[in-house]
Amino acid sequence: MDSQLKKNLLLRKFSSIEYMEEFKDYHCRTLEAMEEGIEYFYNHPPSENWHLWDRSEWPETWESRAVANFREMQDYLQDALERAKRGDTSYLESAAADFSGIGKDMDVMGEKWWSYIPAEYEEKFIKNRAAAAKHASNIWRTLGDYWKTPDSVLKETVTGPIDEQDLLCYLKPGEQP
Repeated sequence: MDSQLKKNLLLRKFSSIEYMEEFKDYHCRTLEAMEEGIEYFYNHPPSENWHLWDRSEWPETWESRAVANFREMQDYLQDALERAKRGDTSYLESAAADFSGIGKDMDVMGEKWWSYIPAEYEEKFIKNRAAAAKHASNIWRTLGDYWKTPDSVLKETVTGPIDEQDLLCYLKPGEQP
C-alpha cells in the first residue's frame, strides 16, 4: 500500500467513531478487571493482616483512587462519544489526553494485593489498560494533530500493529488501495 494512502487511512481510522468506541470498550474492560480483582481479594483474603501493609498496597486504595477515576472517566467517555457522533470530537480528545493522567496517578499505588489473587485478573487488567492507552494515544495525536512528524503515524512502535487489510475499510468511494 502506498505510504501516503496508508497515512490517510490510519488518520481516518484513529479519528473514527468505531475506534473511539474501541477505546471506551478497552477502558471499560480495564475497570471491570480492577473491580473483579478487588472483589476476588475481598472474598478470598490472605491469612495475614493485609491492613499492616503500606496503605498504597491496599485494595481500598485502588477502589478510592483508580476505580473511582476509571468510573468517572467511563461516564465522561460515554458523553464524549455521544458528542463525537454529533461532530464535536474535542471532548474525546480531552478524554484521551486525561487517560495518561490516570495512569500517572496509579504509579504511586502499590500492587501487592494483585499477587494474592489469580493472575488472570491482573493479566486482563494489564492487557486492556495497554490497549486503552494505545487507543488513547492514537486518538489524542490524531484529533489534536500532535504527531511528532507526519510520518510518525506509520510507525508501529508508536501506533501499535497496523493491519493494511483493516485499513481498506476506511477507503473513500473511488480511492484505490
